[in-house]
Amino acid sequence: MLPPYNNTNGNTEVQKQQLWTAIVQAKQDGLSNEEIVENVQEALPDAMVFYAETVLKQIDFRAKLSRPVVEFNLEFLFQVIYESVIAGTNDEEILSICAEHCTLNQYEFVRYALEYIHLNRMPSQWEQNNVYQKMIEIVSISPIESLFEYIESIKNIYLKQIGYKVVQENLYNLFLSNKGTGYFTDLANKSRDNFIKNYCCRTAVLVARATGKPLDLKVTGNGSILLKEPKYLDSEIANNKIASSNILTMGQAGKLLVDTLEDFNINAKYVDAKNGPTFNRIRVKLGRGVSYKKVEDIGNDLVQQLGEELGLKVAPMVSVVPGGVVFDIPRLDRQFAYFRDYFSFEGEPDIYSVSIPGGVDVDGTYVEIPLYSDNVTHILGGGRTRGGKSQFEKAAILYLVRRYPPSVVRLALSDVKRVTFCKFDGLPHLVAPVARDAASTANLLDYLVEEMELRYQEFERHSSIETIAQYNSRFAPDCIMPRVICLIDECFDLLSDDNYCDRIETALMKLLAKAGGAGIHVLLYTQRPDKNVIDPLIRSNFPAKTAFVTTRPEDSCIILGDDKDKRAVYLLGYGDFLYKTTEVLRLQALYVADDEDPEYFQQLLLEAKNQNDPYTAWKSGLDFDEFVASLYGESNDNGKSKATTATKTKQSKTDFEGSFSFKVQLDEEARNSIMNLYQKGYQLDEIVRAVFNLSRQDGRSYKKFRNVVEEFLNNLKGGGENDI
Repeated sequence: MLPPYNNTNGNTEVQKQQLWTAIVQAKQDGLSNEEIVENVQEALPDAMVFYAETVLKQIDFRAKLSRPVVEFNLEFLFQVIYESVIAGTNDEEILSICAEHCTLNQYEFVRYALEYIHLNRMPSQWEQNNVYQKMIEIVSISPIESLFEYIESIKNIYLKQIGYKVVQENLYNLFLSNKGTGYFTDLANKSRDNFIKNYCCRTAVLVARATGKPLDLKVTGNGSILLKEPKYLDSEIANNKIASSNILTMGQAGKLLVDTLEDFNINAKYVDAKNGPTFNRIRVKLGRGVSYKKVEDIGNDLVQQLGEELGLKVAPMVSVVPGGVVFDIPRLDRQFAYFRDYFSFEGEPDIYSVSIPGGVDVDGTYVEIPLYSDNVTHILGGGRTRGGKSQFEKAAILYLVRRYPPSVVRLALSDVKRVTFCKFDGLPHLVAPVARDAASTANLLDYLVEEMELRYQEFERHSSIETIAQYNSRFAPDCIMPRVICLIDECFDLLSDDNYCDRIETALMKLLAKAGGAGIHVLLYTQRPDKNVIDPLIRSNFPAKTAFVTTRPEDSCIILGDDKDKRAVYLLGYGDFLYKTTEVLRLQALYVADDEDPEYFQQLLLEAKNQNDPYTAWKSGLDFDEFVASLYGESNDNGKSKATTATKTKQSKTDFEGSFSFKVQLDEEARNSIMNLYQKGYQLDEIVRAVFNLSRQDGRSYKKFRNVVEEFLNNLKGGGENDI
């Protein structure tokens, strides 16, 4: 490869030029950098070897700059990265390949995409089990602090949830082993994870309650926990001092707020203030002619102006109320509203007025959500992680199963995350096992659609009955038609599933349109209320909304159904939410505390399973397992397809959604209409809607006609027969 080395003439530049030419030729011949360097080391001195390595780096650099650059579609790029991560490709290899083929901006996108995928992807069941076993192994051979470190090293939020559950179980065992409060506060100081810190502190509080020793915790600037000496006061004196202190503080805060508004040329007058568990509310009266728009987005200015005086770290929410405008100032000493503090479950339930827990308003008043009200019926909810959705959902389920027997309330649950509702499996209130994927959720919703139709058939048998309320008013308590509450968590994942999206959407549209009158209520929740995934027709059919804290203002607008209502972005998380029907209330959701006090939680579940049920429930005769078998032609143990009488009757009377037995025949008029619309540029869906008056809401009937029209048009394009 190289010319013989000759340094007698001392002309180093000539040698370098010869070496450059030889290296270029070697690269063209296909030799690798390592092979070239080995040849140089054998033939030339060290100085020339260093020069050769420099030349190779320059050639590689020029090659990278001169390579063709491809602009990839970002959605395609994200999908490829996601599939690579799922397949087990490590980050370094993905980044190396993308650095070779992507632009600089796309490479930066890849880095953020990798971080997002690792954080938010749903791990497989195998991976979840593997991580769980790893955690169990750690705590079995090492102190619990080692588990803390392992959890802190995990990026994925779902795997972290598994870790938090293991931490709670072990903290409870340590609590039972009579560890002192100092032990748990020391554990809190050893963890950098705020959730683990909170779990340790809560356990310390439980120890203090059990031992009768008052405990006062103080969080320092670096997040560590300190014990403060408790102050003992006469209860009456203490209450008076606290009350007078709050009034004085809020009065001063109100005056300061009004003075600051004046500095922004906003004339206002202080009215009053209220103390809530999550925030303090200051109400002011704007001057005549002052528009609300002038104060609507002033929150960040108040943080800048009054952050130190009022302890503002985030912008306060600003809202219109009758007679004024309110500013919700977050409390530094925020309080939780515990589920167990609001319910005793004594006495007989009101079987005519089924409701779920809402939360606590700024006055400290408990607010319930009446499912029997025409202003509620169905509920759409959403918000980011740690917003409090799961606690709200668990509180609703726990209240329903403990307050009402199965003859009054039935549940249909879907949880693709598999961590929120799984603890409710086995309850007698469930119409089917908790759905854990899109397929089982689609089956569950199809079942509810059929149940809804059978209920309306029952109403038809009795004159003047149109709703479940009228039915129960006439026949209860001898016979009660139970209300069915369908609670779906993470609907974004379901509606993004290409295989089951259409089935789920169609069933949801039918249920939202008329299931409320039949006593079937849909509660739909998601972390990502994407307007392109959740159909506007679905969103518009929810009369009630529950918006938890959102990351983006547009998410707030989508959940609340108002293009201008961005208030959910100013919520504080952890159960702070907006409840919207005919008006908007800001509430603090009830905290079930199944992690802090698992004995109480398990006790309620046990009572729900064993509670007395003195009522007789109306039954449609529709069994879930038999319905699914009948719908898809599946076989039971005897090899025969099972179907209920109600299902068979309805299928004989109507064109049931699961049947494709009917045949579409296009007459001459239909063909001419289709050809005319196609020639005018109409799309396939528009042609089906115009000619046959069918849309996606009509489910499989729509698909059948759409396929026939598509085949007819394909035959036209291909010059085939017009007949189908």
